[in-house]
Amino acid sequence: MIEPNGDQAMNKKSPTGLLVAVSITVIGLISAIPPSTAQSQVKFICNQSYELQSDRRFPTTFAWTSGGKRAVIRWVKSLGGHSPQNRCQDVSPRFQQAYDNGTLNLITNGKVKGQPVICTAKEYGAACETVLMTLRPEENSLKILNNLKDIFEGSRQVGPIKHSSGIPQIYYQIDIEEFLRNAPVEK
Repeated sequence: MIEPNGDQAMNKKSPTGLLVAVSITVIGLISAIPPSTAQSQVKFICNQSYELQSDRRFPTTFAWTSGGKRAVIRWVKSLGGHSPQNRCQDVSPRFQQAYDNGTLNLITNGKVKGQPVICTAKEYGAACETVLMTLRPEENSLKILNNLKDIFEGSRQVGPIKHSSGIPQIYYQIDIEEFLRNAPVEK
């Protein structure tokens, strides 16, 4: 039997060595993924949720994470001919847009084209960046803003906003990542 000389043995790759090299490469690639890619694992979606108190299902804007879905807004009323289902489908992508562009950390109330809105801003005192939702004229935007802030801060034990209801503009800094980690998960 002829043994390979030292140079030939060095050029021959063992399956174990190749596996280690591939593993190191994959680990290196995973650690090089930018944080914005990690953010894309959060999806704001519109889906149905069950409300025990009324024994009904409602369209609901959820924040869907690897830890489960967290209800943000339960849609129960129409606005200007838009059904709760349409509102949910319209608003959920706006939350996604605000989350993706990094402005969901600063929410405020305001007016756009004379209509009260809840929106995001890039900084205190700035104009609306992303309109999250338009409200009915009789709705108190400050009350809804406060409810939304409470949800994101985890201080509301009741669940999502039940959207059914000369106001000063208020800005709230929120930690959306904290909400996504700690809000109750719905099944």
